[in-house]
Amino acid sequence: MVELSIVAVLGALVLGAALQVLTLNQRAYTAQTEAISGQQSNRMALDVLFNELREVSAGGGDILAMSSDSLRVRLMRKFGFVCATDMSGQPELTLIPWGVGTNQFAVADSIFVYADNNEGTLADDVWISARVTSLTATTCPQDGSAAQEIRMNGQAALFAADSVGIGAAVRSYSEFTFGTTTLAGETYLSRREGTGDMIPIAGPIKRNVGLEFVYRDELGAVTNIPADVRQLEVIVRTGGVVLDGRGGMVSDSITAWIYTRN
Repeated sequence: MVELSIVAVLGALVLGAALQVLTLNQRAYTAQTEAISGQQSNRMALDVLFNELREVSAGGGDILAMSSDSLRVRLMRKFGFVCATDMSGQPELTLIPWGVGTNQFAVADSIFVYADNNEGTLADDVWISARVTSLTATTCPQDGSAAQEIRMNGQAALFAADSVGIGAAVRSYSEFTFGTTTLAGETYLSRREGTGDMIPIAGPIKRNVGLEFVYRDELGAVTNIPADVRQLEVIVRTGGVVLDGRGGMVSDSITAWIYTRN
């Protein structure tokens, strides 16, 4: 009986030690998995923000509203070059869209048209904001390449004082809001087009503090004036309920500086 008792005690100790090792390994694996997942979420969120926001022109009025956790901007969606103009009545532009398919301009598109005015100086160059009211398929007079003739009825006054020449750029834009939303108890980086719903696009990220914007001027000082923004500091944070090996919450963050187009 004594020998059996000793064997049982020793066996229990061995099993207890093995169980402890397995438990520690499981915790380490869970923490490592959570850390990798957080890093992937951070990178995905930052990739989306970087690719979208680097085209923003704060000086051109593309930043419409900004706060520490939300940003509303105008983003380019289509692009083309003017190959003919007719300003004798209502403004008409014949342009070659860049690319095919979804890049074709459409009625009701909000657009910017570049007016070069005096080619010897940049001081009087402007982007004219207008809206497409009608269009037809056509060809460019120079080489017969496929083009679109867009009209902007009722907007002649916008073009009266500015010169839109051959080769001028035309870009359409949409308004987007970047922020966060909660889905199934998790917080996600989200995006809304116009007045639509916030759609999750990356995450999950840390609740309440997962997304932070810092706006800086050309000297690097923090500013709250949209037109003065020359640099966007974007911080994305992840973190959950999983504990790491030291008993703290598994968390991670990534910071990037995005310079605006001015």
